[in-house]
Amino acid sequence: MKFLCCPDFHIRATAPRNRIDDYYQTQLSKLGWVFDLSDKEGCGAILQPGDFCDSPDLPNHVVKDIISLAYHCEPYLFSVFGQHDKKYRNNDNTVLSVLEEAEAVYLLRDTPFKFKNNVHIYGASWEEFIPKVVNKNMINILVLHKMIVRDKPLWPGQTEFTKAKTFLKKYKDYDLVVSGDNHNSFSIVGFPVKEDGPILINCGSLMRMTTTQQNHRPCVWIYNSETKKAKQYFIPIQPSEEVFSPEAEETKERNLEMEAFIEKLATGDKEVTLSFEDNLNVLMNKKVESKVKELANGFLERYY
Repeated sequence: MKFLCCPDFHIRATAPRNRIDDYYQTQLSKLGWVFDLSDKEGCGAILQPGDFCDSPDLPNHVVKDIISLAYHCEPYLFSVFGQHDKKYRNNDNTVLSVLEEAEAVYLLRDTPFKFKNNVHIYGASWEEFIPKVVNKNMINILVLHKMIVRDKPLWPGQTEFTKAKTFLKKYKDYDLVVSGDNHNSFSIVGFPVKEDGPILINCGSLMRMTTTQQNHRPCVWIYNSETKKAKQYFIPIQPSEEVFSPEAEETKERNLEMEAFIEKLATGDKEVTLSFEDNLNVLMNKKVESKVKELANGFLERYY
């Protein structure tokens, strides 16, 4: 059986800064392309690893469009909650909860969804514990929203991450892990390292949301549970100069300057004593609104 592994969708009604195309329609066309590929390749299910939406609240017309796309999608559409899907760390009264009620999306949990052909699919939303496999004789799949990197931090001083092979070694009973939260795409075979060994797939993000993603190539992977192999498919995109404003390069330069500053902090420069992430952690320990905390936590992920 084939499973289509998706990126973080981050569906939103408005365009991010520096995007000059019809961003909303671009999102819908890419989702349509993904669902069409699933039908063409005969996939039995689509696995989406959280941050389905960019916000827990979206206009009704956006929810309607998502439901319409999902209803025209032949296989199951599975997902979990990312931090952007939650409302003040709560799953209730969110777009994803509405989509589940409308039977447009099936939300995975720690109890396995017993799928066809001896396949069990588990889910772990943001900040949730990783479920324990109940039957090792099944094809076991985990869909989760957690910061997993290929082999090194995404920015100097990053601490909240897990390396892909470390994760696969710890949760070796899973044949396939589909992770979200990291907006860079990669796949990696874990332990034991062999052709049919466990594999972790992180597709990144569906859209190029910031200037630092101008060279990002959105993609999906199709995993075959019989051969235990996966194939990458790149989603068609327009040249960056056609979707980003001329000011995007200037913004990118400012971001690179900030990145250099962060690296300066992380290397222990005499002029500073705290890394940028440490300063954010200081903010997190103060009595601030949870929304402010979410924005601060999302800053490093989104821009670096």
